[in-house]
Amino acid sequence: MGTVDRIKYLSLQSKSYEDLYDMIWKINKRSEYKKDFSKLKLGLFNIPCNGFGDIILCNTFYRLLKNWYPLMNITVCSTNPDKFKKLGCCHKITTIHSKHDYKECLNFDELIFKAKIKFDMMIVVPLIDKPFHIKTFQKLIPYANIFNTFAMSEYNGGDPPYTFPIGVGEGQLGLLLNDNATKQQNLIKGPYALVYIQPSPQWGIHASYCFFSYLEMICKNYKKYSKFQIIIPEWIKEDIEGNSHFRSKLREIIKPHFKNCKLIYEKNDEEYLLTNDKSKTLLILRGDILPQPRNIFISLIKDSIKDVLLTGDQSITDAISCCQQKRIWYQIAPWKEGFAYHLHKELPNKYFKSFHTSCGTLKSINLDIEWKHFKKKYDFRIHGKERMDLLLTGFNILKKDKKLMNQLVTIIEHSRYLETAQTKIMNL
Repeated sequence: MGTVDRIKYLSLQSKSYEDLYDMIWKINKRSEYKKDFSKLKLGLFNIPCNGFGDIILCNTFYRLLKNWYPLMNITVCSTNPDKFKKLGCCHKITTIHSKHDYKECLNFDELIFKAKIKFDMMIVVPLIDKPFHIKTFQKLIPYANIFNTFAMSEYNGGDPPYTFPIGVGEGQLGLLLNDNATKQQNLIKGPYALVYIQPSPQWGIHASYCFFSYLEMICKNYKKYSKFQIIIPEWIKEDIEGNSHFRSKLREIIKPHFKNCKLIYEKNDEEYLLTNDKSKTLLILRGDILPQPRNIFISLIKDSIKDVLLTGDQSITDAISCCQQKRIWYQIAPWKEGFAYHLHKELPNKYFKSFHTSCGTLKSINLDIEWKHFKKKYDFRIHGKERMDLLLTGFNILKKDKKLMNQLVTIIEHSRYLETAQTKIMNL
């Protein structure tokens, strides 16, 4: 089947207008791609939205691409290149400038690209909380079109279509698992638990509820230790110090299991929250350890007890990558309900179905999670590589016939409905 006939066939197979965008990687199902990509200029466009999660995702994808295609000419374009430099990335990085004073969580039409680079292909990594509209991206990069510009989702992103839908469940290309070496931490000795969750006004009381659910489970299941420690993030430390209701609830949960409890704020700065001279049982809340560089943080995960409480795409990915023996408990953000739901189905872990139990439950003491099959099924290093090979194959096919590519781009971008585009394509 020739290229034009293949395009016509794929057009008729499309069930929605957005399916037409996938033609480029569906043109040739064989993984026959040009291995010398030294002349191909690829731009990874990263517009992060708070924290380092989006930065790490883009950095991880960049490193995978350099491993898959060592000769490919890749430039990272970001509104916050300084964060990439802190991570030791990348060989080539350039700034996307903001039209405003702030530089994160911006739309493409709020940005300016001043660098004198023309890319053959561009990928938005990741696309956050909005559908991908090529006409909006063209306000940043005028020569962008549906066959040279693509998007990667967040885990189980809620606004498809994506060329690279990452996450868990049907149609997803998996998680960006890694084999990162870690530097052994020497900050704390076991046994200890690790809590890494976020406060947010958008979540209401959920962050506190999540922590208390986990704390209750940990105190009951690990009271066999006369001395036990829990690493907590800064916001929990601040709530213990400044929120009397939070402090009272914390004491209420701990007291039946540990008669003594102290909070370490910083080095040589501590406070006892519970005291009982007749008991030697001691729970220590460590507010003096986080935050840490990523490699140390992963080491803290590895050295902690079986039950670890995390949030965010990257921390849970690192935990799955490094520590198959862990029972990972997960703080579900409202925009991450889809990801949590599919984790609940695929692991399986019925407790991920609801935020009421996803952070930990007393019923889970006998829960065992089998990660080996899950990791094989949802490894982006396997499924993402296949998708990228196909995308590059299709790009090379259409690049050889610029007239055909331009015709297709014009037809699809100027057709409002699937049926209209299909009719035009059948007349090629």
